[in-house]
Amino acid sequence: MQTAAGCADAMNHVMEQYFTGETTLLNDGFCESMLKSLMVNGPKCLANPEDYTARAEMMLCCTYGCNDILSLGNSDSGWPCHSIEHALSAYYDITHGVGLAIVTPRWMRHILNEHTIDRFVKYGINVFGIDVSLPKQEIAERAIEATYQFFESMDIPMHLREVGIDESRLAEMAHHVAVNEGLDEAWAPLSESDILQILVDSL
Repeated sequence: MQTAAGCADAMNHVMEQYFTGETTLLNDGFCESMLKSLMVNGPKCLANPEDYTARAEMMLCCTYGCNDILSLGNSDSGWPCHSIEHALSAYYDITHGVGLAIVTPRWMRHILNEHTIDRFVKYGINVFGIDVSLPKQEIAERAIEATYQFFESMDIPMHLREVGIDESRLAEMAHHVAVNEGLDEAWAPLSESDILQILVDSL
């Protein structure tokens, strides 16, 4: 589970530096390659924990994902998924990467709009190989669903209720995140009600 959660955590680190306003072609390529590497090597590590090559490449992706090199030349995203998940792990004893896997696709669906859609289209085409000729909305929705399905394929619980979290403290957590994390200024701004809805959708 820690291997699966670590893969999800690394992927989210990359995504938080990819889903931004101003980007560079070079960093986009780094991010896209790293996501594809993690989605190839993560399952290999689960299938054979002794596969040194797969685990080494996954660890290298983790290093790049966490040392801010992917943010060079890109504007800040605000790290919304991490902000929301940190509250989950603070209020409840759940693994960070599992929380991120649960929250990330719900965040994606929540923020998909005319302002963000081109980013999701690029993500869908370059990371998942979705047909470029499809309508933008369909590409974006397929990319989000593919993200969810990958995490699910790693046997990560994909609902908060599965990890012992119910609705009783969601409003409290949403308020905490809204007050302390400044997500109203993120690439895709989130109000307290937005954060609460993402948490509700994650149940």
